Amino acid sequence: MQLFPLTPSRPTLICLASAAMLAACGGSDGPSAPKPGPETPSVACSWDRNVQLAYEERRLETPLPFSGANVTTNDQTPLAERIVKDTGFDGFEPAFAARLCATDGKTAIADFESAIEVVKEEGQALWRAAVDRVQGRRASPADSVLPASDDRMLYWTRVYMSKALRQWAPSFALSKAQREKLHWEFERASRGQYDIDLRAGQAADGSKYRRMIVSGFDVFTLGKPGTPNTGLRNGNPSGATALEMDGREIKLADGSTLRVEAYVLPVSYDPFNLGMQEDTLGPWFQPGPQRVDASITMSQGGANQFWLEEYNGRYHGPSAGNDGIIYCPAGDATRLPGYVLPLGTVTAPDTDPISIPGSGCNTNPPKRWLGYDSAASWIKDFPPQFSKASLPVAAMITADTRRGITRPPGVTSQGTEGFDVTWHTNYGYFADCNVNVTTSVASNNVMNSLPDLSLVSEPDPGWCSSAGGGGNYLSNESAYRNTVLRDVFRLDIPAGHIHVPVMNNYFGGTPTTAGGTRNDNAITDARYEAYRTAIVTQTKALLIEAGNSLTYR
Repeated sequence: MQLFPLTPSRPTLICLASAAMLAACGGSDGPSAPKPGPETPSVACSWDRNVQLAYEERRLETPLPFSGANVTTNDQTPLAERIVKDTGFDGFEPAFAARLCATDGKTAIADFESAIEVVKEEGQALWRAAVDRVQGRRASPADSVLPASDDRMLYWTRVYMSKALRQWAPSFALSKAQREKLHWEFERASRGQYDIDLRAGQAADGSKYRRMIVSGFDVFTLGKPGTPNTGLRNGNPSGATALEMDGREIKLADGSTLRVEAYVLPVSYDPFNLGMQEDTLGPWFQPGPQRVDASITMSQGGANQFWLEEYNGRYHGPSAGNDGIIYCPAGDATRLPGYVLPLGTVTAPDTDPISIPGSGCNTNPPKRWLGYDSAASWIKDFPPQFSKASLPVAAMITADTRRGITRPPGVTSQGTEGFDVTWHTNYGYFADCNVNVTTSVASNNVMNSLPDLSLVSEPDPGWCSSAGGGGNYLSNESAYRNTVLRDVFRLDIPAGHIHVPVMNNYFGGTPTTAGGTRNDNAITDARYEAYRTAIVTQTKALLIEAGNSLTYR
């Protein structure tokens, strides 16, 4: 049984290396090839402004509320435009569009293969620019009101560029599958999934490398396209943390160097069902000198607490993705673990129909990584209904990662600094996988220390999952896929999920919302910024504690 894609054979690698060495040394029996000149736009192209936009792309024209009792400013500019302009990312989409089709109706992109190269280049450039801004290497406009730590410019710029790609009409034919492939490669590149670079051997100072991969998420709960709403201005502190941590090298307690690489996941089901997460992690889970030592997924969870999730469930809930699609719609028959949506099903108005076999209430990692086809027919325990984390929970909870972190306005938790941390041991289950009755098992509710282990109960092998510790949305799914892949490769590494506190808290004008002035038309305020700063700082401390656990291995 093939558990993962085959790597190139040794003769292939030798040939590739030999060719590279020959070229580097200038060795050749014949004359050297001339260097390619600059690309010359010579292929006709145009724009199809009538093409149906994706659900997320239709939000680009939506503003925040700009009238009423809860606004003090009246900016009707679309939220996306305000974010990308303020952060200095408003040049990416025009430059991308010009490369796809210049004002003279010509492009240097001559075929599908060339187009793939361009979208990957442009996507990776966007990712690097976002990381550079967050980490202080890319300047913002002089009149910017958003700090470098903001994560939202990455999402909205990506959606602008995706819209341009969708409207692009080159003179050469592109099949539907080829167009989908172009979007897929752009998405992966712009999410840092091709940017991961786990180092082998030793760091520059001679210390040993410890290798960690972390993931964050896009913004989400963005409201209906065309309807002004405050959800549009949401950020995601897990995505902000990913941008802050990508490429960082951190000295651990024993003098070794923790190398952290990060990527961002979409808040939509289709990319998960197509294997985006496994394709990102899988190459680094394979044997070799760059094999990962810790893989941690992150997302935004509840109020004022960090949840270290213990149990991840296979089950999907009834929440829509950013694309409006629901994979496990409400209803007696359709809520069962084994339910699969018929191809062509439209689960919400104006959204794409279900087109991926096996889509439904249970997660199905791809055959190319799992080793068997779980989407072809539902089998209760292949893959398992629950998957457990392997994080160094005791160290992460007792390390007092709250120390020195200024508490944002309105936070309620123990002590006077930061946020509480708890080992989240709750989950939900179907006692009978064929009967739509679920039971919830509560968490231990112990903060900043380990609970009595008698308060923690394992799921019964006969049950089907209805939720993991963090629920049954895409954060739980990312956690599940990560830990299942760990088990496919039989890795003994820290792997698990951190649900970080919610950051989308603005001043609400009342004591319970930290006072201040409520302005639903604002793209930021001091309370919102205080939450991001505190959450990212404490998340970083938790990741370092997980890294320090590697020094005992």
